[in-house]
Amino acid sequence: MFERFTVGAREVVTTAAAEASNLGHPAVGPEHLLLGLLYPGVGVGREVLNDAGLTADRVRDAVRRRSPASGFPTADDAESLRSVGIDLDEVMARLEQTLGPDALAPVPARRGGRRFTPVAKKTLQLALREAVWLKSGAIGSEHVLLGLLRCEDKGITALLAELGVEPDDLRRTTLSKLGRAA
Repeated sequence: MFERFTVGAREVVTTAAAEASNLGHPAVGPEHLLLGLLYPGVGVGREVLNDAGLTADRVRDAVRRRSPASGFPTADDAESLRSVGIDLDEVMARLEQTLGPDALAPVPARRGGRRFTPVAKKTLQLALREAVWLKSGAIGSEHVLLGLLRCEDKGITALLAELGVEPDDLRRTTLSKLGRAA
């Protein structure tokens, strides 16, 4: 399937794998594809996300907060601990003080190919379907974005909501940039 991807769409996938690795995540998920879409030069997908106010740093921070796979407690975990009188920020600061500044850094993932979650695979399959539906000769970043929005994953929907972005608005904007009605 990747032979039909544009250079920009391939960059989305390789950047997503690098982001997953850098975050210490064991597999590439839809949140990593979203990060890959924010890489400079990938095309229309990035333009749409940037126009919606999303940046790689902002999304990466949200992914870190939401991801128990990173080894760090999520924002919900921190709130639960706070309700019983535990200040997670203070605990983390003391751990770094005791164990050193890199003690809490994500563990680098293994070398070689990266595994994709079922939702990430579904996203890429939906990207292909979007390209076919739009009668495109290749799969671009815009199709990956449309696939991501169509995958109906609660996690990516919640992430976008946390970032103040409505998936339906992104879809309409993407189709509009492609000269299609939503």
